[in-house]
Amino acid sequence: MNCKSVGEQTKNAVTITISAVLMLVAVAAFGQKKITSLEDLPEMGEFKFQGDDIVLPLTEKGGHPKVLVELATDEVFPFIVDTGASVNVIDIAIAEKMAYEVVGETEIGAPGGAQIPGKIVRVPLFHIGDATIKNAEFVAMDINGFSMGTMQGVLGLRLFEDYLLSFDLSQGVITVSKTKLSTGTTGVMSYPAGSDKIRLDVDVAGTIVPAHIDTGSMGEFLFPVEIIDSLPLKDVPQTGAQARLVGGARDISFAQLDGTIHFAGMQFKDPNLTFMDPSPGAGNIGSGVFGELVMAIDQKNHLISFTQPQGRDDKDQNDKPRRLGLGFRGVPGGSEWIVSVVSPGSLASNAGIQAGDKLISLNGVAAEEYTMTKFGPLFKSSTPLEFVFERDGVQQTNHIQ
Repeated sequence: MNCKSVGEQTKNAVTITISAVLMLVAVAAFGQKKITSLEDLPEMGEFKFQGDDIVLPLTEKGGHPKVLVELATDEVFPFIVDTGASVNVIDIAIAEKMAYEVVGETEIGAPGGAQIPGKIVRVPLFHIGDATIKNAEFVAMDINGFSMGTMQGVLGLRLFEDYLLSFDLSQGVITVSKTKLSTGTTGVMSYPAGSDKIRLDVDVAGTIVPAHIDTGSMGEFLFPVEIIDSLPLKDVPQTGAQARLVGGARDISFAQLDGTIHFAGMQFKDPNLTFMDPSPGAGNIGSGVFGELVMAIDQKNHLISFTQPQGRDDKDQNDKPRRLGLGFRGVPGGSEWIVSVVSPGSLASNAGIQAGDKLISLNGVAAEEYTMTKFGPLFKSSTPLEFVFERDGVQQTNHIQ
């Protein structure tokens, strides 16, 4: 097959991505020097634990991979483990309360958008499970407000660079191990060195697109808008509500591919695709693609594997969470929930829900009573859903069984 290739954009400075809450963080300065290489990124600190491995239970199954982080005060906070993040992030209110030392400054924002001043702080000690981490550096920002209270921080991929990091999202666990992956083993593949992210080439109906593996995204396939004209699509891309990014918003659209995506030995026939404009230049593969697999990352050897889970009975294999094909855009600190994306052919689409619909209530409970954390388990369950939306000033009811 003759495949076309879509290259990543070239940048003069390092771009830090934190994809857990749909934001991009571009670091302009650290201390008194310009960040021009990965060596200039904030330090990850000293990560140690006893034994061969530790198992970190997630705070919820089927949602973002959040673990409880215990600070020196014995307080615990939910932090997301995000393979799409270059750095660690902590909510600025926690950093100020703990009086963490400020060791540098940064500017935070999406490429091409407004830049917001930020700080780099050093956290002298924290625990995740049975692991102890000393002197790790974090970007301090209002992530609690931006994520609408769903998380207080992000643990970036580089924090685990000395270990094998395995995600079993369907079972709600992350394992950190002192073992390593080996080439030649089924399901193991290499990825390019010299980057702070995991990038794999994806064959999208004959067009090769570089894409990052992103546990911070609960979506499936997101690609740069620039490749739309090179893809066979079943329909004209539909525009959804804007995605919120730090420093500005981005337009998103979606369409169904008329063809097959080949990725990591897997095939996806006629999948739904999301496009972002402007884009960071590469695609994004979220947990909607690999969430039912076990994904292991060996950063030392630049290897990654996707394998079927072992020892699951038939009930576990068939008991997959419901997917509505529905995304919301909220207002930090507010009470509005606006439909941002409805995937073509999804349960939400078949129920008549459209992008731009404003949620009034769900199952008789007012919209302002909900959070992202409450939405996730409810949407994935078998509970019948009765939505009341407002569209063009008129209320309507939509049902999903």
